[in-house]
Amino acid sequence: MKVHPERLRGRGRQRGQALPFALVFLVVGAAALYLAFNAAQLAHAKTKEQDTADSAAYSVGVLQARDLNFAAYTNRAMIANQVAVAQMVSIKSYVDELAGTYANTHRFDEFIESSAAISEPWIMPKETGGPLLNAAKSALDIATRLATVALDGFDSVLSTEQAAFHDSIVLQIPVVAEEVAQANEPNSHVTKTYFATRGALALNSTFNFMKRNTPAGATGDDRFADVVTDKTTLDQFVQQRGANIRDPFVASIIEWCPGASFIGADNNHLGGTQLRQDKRGWEGLDATDVNGGWICYFEIGAVGGPIIDAAGSGGAADGPAGSYPGTSGYGGYDNFGGSLTSVLTRIAARKQYTQGPGSSLSSDNAGLQPYLELATLKTPANGTDFNRAPAITVEVQRPSSSVSTTDQIKIASGQLQVTDGTANNQLRAVSSASAYFIRPADASAGAAGALINLVNWRRSDNRWEYPSLFNPYWQSSLVDTNLAAVEAADLAQSAGAP
Repeated sequence: MKVHPERLRGRGRQRGQALPFALVFLVVGAAALYLAFNAAQLAHAKTKEQDTADSAAYSVGVLQARDLNFAAYTNRAMIANQVAVAQMVSIKSYVDELAGTYANTHRFDEFIESSAAISEPWIMPKETGGPLLNAAKSALDIATRLATVALDGFDSVLSTEQAAFHDSIVLQIPVVAEEVAQANEPNSHVTKTYFATRGALALNSTFNFMKRNTPAGATGDDRFADVVTDKTTLDQFVQQRGANIRDPFVASIIEWCPGASFIGADNNHLGGTQLRQDKRGWEGLDATDVNGGWICYFEIGAVGGPIIDAAGSGGAADGPAGSYPGTSGYGGYDNFGGSLTSVLTRIAARKQYTQGPGSSLSSDNAGLQPYLELATLKTPANGTDFNRAPAITVEVQRPSSSVSTTDQIKIASGQLQVTDGTANNQLRAVSSASAYFIRPADASAGAAGALINLVNWRRSDNRWEYPSLFNPYWQSSLVDTNLAAVEAADLAQSAGAP
């Protein structure tokens, strides 16, 4: 069959007209594909950058909580050491008094021995116990001195370490934030000038969330002194040493009396240890008086008299010694367990008070050491976030050139090139975190630590525990970044701030 030439030419023209449309569709499709690819890469990079910022912020929040908890742990250690020092002072004072009481050199000993028909119950314990107590006293004099010096020295070290760790927190936060950012995304960095400019206020607030108190040398109320002298902190032996093991009561007839007679005596002891009002150390005083009497009846009458005298006394102190500065100690303790005011002990007690506590077991630098406490003690009246430390915001950035877009992997150029559209060729993200105080058993109060339902925070004594630096209950969580910080970050990126 013969085909006409005109028809052949028409078919050729139809094939040529389809080619431009195919090329247009190809270019548009490629551009759409590149755009979708770039959008996916940038979206993934942005999400990764936000994750990086979150990780860095949470880590510095942990560092903030660690600073608060370290202060709490060291405060608790210093409290325990101060209680131990008070016990050393108490033991020294008590044993000194006990050795004095068991010394067989008192006038009433001679009177009882020469007058009582049966004096052994009074005399023998002194004869046997005296030498043992003297040996124990010599050993305890050395032991209590060494222990007190060590405990006071350890408190000084803890106080110094606490301050040094807190002072370094401003330097640690930028370093930790950068290390965590790098570990999460190697191309990311904390914005170079952030902590020196926009983030400086948050660092300053974090640093000043705590303050350093120096109790020793100052009179008046002090939180650390309140805790140390609380009756649930100090044991009874420190607070008030009442009647303990002493010579038994003696009752006998008078050997030289021709008629009915009676002679009796007993030792009465009181003592206590007090923190000085100026908090420069602990002071102890113990005293024992012998109290009793005798009477002898004759046909025409009777004679007799009391047996009242100082049996023994003892004192001890760390910090300033030589003399007692007063009869009142910090925390409502007075008269060293009542020994100075009781009619049963005040002869020996006043004698010891006049003599003073003796040489110091430690040094003039003893007493309560400087410590960290919250600058402001907050309660629920301060708002739902009263248990939170100031938030720390972290800003991280990543150059857009590090994102594998079509531009960077060189698969598009010319009219097919699609720019990333980032401001100043940077991806930036901000995130914030802070430490908060919450009792571990109170998870029902909410993971964020807000006291929405206070009943869930009650302790076993039906009281609520508010934030402090005496319990290490601080931990970290992310918090919302305030609008001002976000807007400042946007302006900084638009201006190309480093």
